[in-house]
Amino acid sequence: MSYSYSEKEVAIIEAAQKLFLRHGLKKVSMSDIAEASSLSRPSLYASFANKEAVIDGLMKLHTEMNHEITRTRLDSKKSVQEQMETICDVWIIEPYASAIDKEHGKEVMETIEDFAGESTRKMYAEFESYLVEALKPHLKKKNGLTAKDVAAIIVSATKGLKVSTETLPDL
Repeated sequence: MSYSYSEKEVAIIEAAQKLFLRHGLKKVSMSDIAEASSLSRPSLYASFANKEAVIDGLMKLHTEMNHEITRTRLDSKKSVQEQMETICDVWIIEPYASAIDKEHGKEVMETIEDFAGESTRKMYAEFESYLVEALKPHLKKKNGLTAKDVAAIIVSATKGLKVSTETLPDL
């Protein structure tokens, strides 16, 4: 897969993600990220100005990855049910599953928007756009809800579920 980040930046983001899930967003420092990435601090700062930029990069990279995965998986899905399940799996269930059993996974999911608000909002907007496209052929507003309305409700509900859910089976 080809992303807008260099291999070095992807390696930094992946190392940082492991640290964030192990120690939490607040406790991890740029020095920790540099060490985990086997880089000097100046080399790390050449790629990311600060920890917030790394977290922002994490959200952007996950959004790019989710696009690629979603497009690939949707190719074989014909029914709206299969499409909706695929979209929710890629954008909600699988990310949650990869984090929930980590020491600070739930905290990271609950607070990441505090560090990377714009990227998090864009990620949810992209999730919503996939939902709209899947629902659009099946929902036409005739004194009812549009595909955009239903997608917005689903996005809001998933945000609430992620915050209120303690285990993957609960989601």
